[in-house]
Amino acid sequence: MSDKNSNLTLWLLVVLSAALAIFGAMPFAIGFAGTLSIIGTIARLIFALIHGSQRLGWRNLGIMFVITCVVSWCYESLSIATGFPFGHYEYTSELGPKLGTVPVMIMPAYFGVCYLAWVLAHVLLDKFDRQADSRLTFAIPVIASFVMVMWDMSIDPSSSTVKHEWIWQDGGSYFGVPFSNFLGWYLCVYTIFQFWAIYLMRAKPMKNCAADEKKSSWYLPIAFYGTIFLGSIAIAALAGDGTITDAASQVWSVKALSRSLGLVSIFSMLFVTCLAFFKVRNNDHLR
Repeated sequence: MSDKNSNLTLWLLVVLSAALAIFGAMPFAIGFAGTLSIIGTIARLIFALIHGSQRLGWRNLGIMFVITCVVSWCYESLSIATGFPFGHYEYTSELGPKLGTVPVMIMPAYFGVCYLAWVLAHVLLDKFDRQADSRLTFAIPVIASFVMVMWDMSIDPSSSTVKHEWIWQDGGSYFGVPFSNFLGWYLCVYTIFQFWAIYLMRAKPMKNCAADEKKSSWYLPIAFYGTIFLGSIAIAALAGDGTITDAASQVWSVKALSRSLGLVSIFSMLFVTCLAFFKVRNNDHLR
């Protein structure tokens, strides 16, 4: 696939992601929320595979994909069985077939957003080349993990209570989600990113290419990450009255839940998206 066709495909995936985010917020879409989540996951996966193969090569990307799937599946399975590190929860049938107790789509879901967070972390730390940097071996995973958890904070209460894609058995203070979930999420994705960083440090050095010097190549993952928070904002704007009860019998206002998640996404995901955009825009070494 030529660079021109690749870029066109990537921008179409950005548009698709934005459309899914907004459409999924419509009240009538709640009945097939799981299907929309699966389509969104596939779109993010395809984006990561195309964009990532251009920057890292198929071999490196393939190994990073395997690392993500193994680590995320182990953490998810462990928590479902023991409650550590996320808390006690279980997946419903909304996300399709399972590998053990974890839906198959969960692992690609991790990878798709992990890749976006990884690229954004490079932008935020002004790392615009492919060369492994020992000084950033720990810094990149730390920043990328924060970018990932912002996403989970914006979607988890809605996904687990309103959409019933998974159920927190003991409820939690964050609209039915336990505090431990977000600490566990940080631990999980940090483990993934740290393994990525160590692997890339030891892998064969990658040569820079023309795409690394193009602002459009960096705008793409920033724009895609930016589309994800649109769902939370749209849900906040369209939220109606009513209540939802979690597994611990705690009753929550749907409007309060939706608008709170909208605020979280605006002042976390949107902030990172804007900061990354201006980092690229103001970089004089990119064209």
